Amino acid sequence: MLDTIISYINQGTGKFDTHYWVEKDKKAEFPGEFLEVIRNLGLTTLLLPEEYGGSGLSVSDYVKIVRHTSSLHGVAAGDLIMAHNVFGAFSISSLGSEKQKEKLLPRIARNEVISSIAITEPNAGTDTLNISTRADRSNGEFILSGRKIWITMAHISDLMLVLAKTTKEKTRSTKGMTLFAINPKEHSGITTSRIDDIALRSLGSCEVFFDNVTISEDDILGEEGEGWRALTGILNLERLSTASISLGTGELVLNSATQYAKDRTLFGKQLGANQSIQFPLAHGKIMLEASWRMIEEAARKRDAGEDGMFEANAAAYLSASSACALADHSMQVFGGMAFSVDMGIELHWRNLRLFRVGPVPEQMTLSLIARHSLGLPPSF
Repeated sequence: MLDTIISYINQGTGKFDTHYWVEKDKKAEFPGEFLEVIRNLGLTTLLLPEEYGGSGLSVSDYVKIVRHTSSLHGVAAGDLIMAHNVFGAFSISSLGSEKQKEKLLPRIARNEVISSIAITEPNAGTDTLNISTRADRSNGEFILSGRKIWITMAHISDLMLVLAKTTKEKTRSTKGMTLFAINPKEHSGITTSRIDDIALRSLGSCEVFFDNVTISEDDILGEEGEGWRALTGILNLERLSTASISLGTGELVLNSATQYAKDRTLFGKQLGANQSIQFPLAHGKIMLEASWRMIEEAARKRDAGEDGMFEANAAAYLSASSACALADHSMQVFGGMAFSVDMGIELHWRNLRLFRVGPVPEQMTLSLIARHSLGLPPSF
């Protein structure tokens, strides 16, 4: 089945060349044509169980598809697959109530939903326990108020996972936060504003404002007050996804730079004959392969129901840093031509830099591993 899907990806997405992604990025225009194709290929429901109309793939097969698609088209393409599968198909099928599943999963299966997740806030950043967005009970409902930032595709999403505090106690405990699954288009009081950013411009990053939005108890995803626990599985799967996106896009820039180094003649010989050119490319190849081994092990543990926290976070860290370094060297390989937007190299350079900062900064990943894997004291 996996080979068949990859074959369909090669055939179905072949027309979306570098020019397509460069133009979408220039105009900050959503790649709707690409989304339509991958929807028809079933790539947006890979993690949706078969009984709900999806492919029901293992995580091990899912990450291979994310890697392959990203190796052809880059970060934005991989991110589209991740958002639909992780924040949509997986989150609702694994955490949703029966009522939520009945309402949302048929729509997800019919590709009627674009999903997003709203966690980050301007004054909290990665300090999630310090969020200020609240959902207070009122007459059997919740009143949602607050502000989120850097929410990808918020302006076009039909399903938004929103983390809010539901306790009045002032505490830094993970208790008291609740995850909600809402359709922003069905509620008044929700506004979005696009951020003029330098990465994922075709998908769009937004600020989201919640102004006394009335939501239902039925919108709780998981259990009230247990939003952090609900997020854990989602975010670990997100880590594996971003690792696979970084890796695939790293392969894309490696292949591009290697081919250019073979084709370009300088001072009477191939550019790639210079050790200063070939050694960083060879090192990048080694690092990408090492990253993939870590991703595979994390995915295997996930499929086996084991705790793969270290592997998932290490994979995201290693893939992002390796791919970003390769993109930077690719800029050097292409020389002046790298600064032509139409070449597409700087697009990957900008987009890959994102994963060293988000969804979690490298420093937070290292702190997590130091604390949980090495038993060192917390640094914050």
